[in-house]
Amino acid sequence: MSISGRQIRAARALLDLSREELAQKCDVTMITIRNIESETVEPQGKTLANILNIFDKEGVEFQDDEGVCIRKHQMRSYAGKIGYRQLLDHIYGALKKGGRIRQFNFGDARYMPIAEDVAIEHIKRMELIKGLDARVLVPEGEMGSPVSYCSYRTLDTAYKDMAPWYLYGDFLVLPLNEGGNKRECISIHSKQVAERYAREFDVFWNLCQPGQKLRRK
Repeated sequence: MSISGRQIRAARALLDLSREELAQKCDVTMITIRNIESETVEPQGKTLANILNIFDKEGVEFQDDEGVCIRKHQMRSYAGKIGYRQLLDHIYGALKKGGRIRQFNFGDARYMPIAEDVAIEHIKRMELIKGLDARVLVPEGEMGSPVSYCSYRTLDTAYKDMAPWYLYGDFLVLPLNEGGNKRECISIHSKQVAERYAREFDVFWNLCQPGQKLRRK
């Protein structure tokens, strides 16, 4: 996701947030924020992700036409490497005290590479969470490198065309574009929707055993 210095200034104004306060929240200097806003420097990926995370938590939404507004709905989008890093941070923030993960019809190797070193950091911090119930239904042949905090069961290739999705807490993530670094997904925050998808997941999960493939009858 690309945002302009003008949008960052406008977002600060919406929240009545000073440059110094934003810098402290992002763990950078006030000069760095000033340079980013004046567009005399291009922010590093991690710095931009931190800025986006700060505003996202406060409900600020950046629009394609350089607009800025307070989010009025419970759906948001994540695009590219920066967006994926932002999503990983949101997953951790939502689950750091425990909760559920339901991953349907895709393996970890499909998305983790676009996050580069952040993916490794994410896995390490997730492994430290107590009370995490993470279950993955992965297509045959896509197991990749399983992570320690997840339990895995395998779907038969007959189900390969079913739409993949990811559920964490009461957030449902649906992919829109899965090509290269331009990958994009949307996140829906709805307890009712999350429960429906969780029940669907349980149907498939209960039909197979650990280490076995789920085959269509």
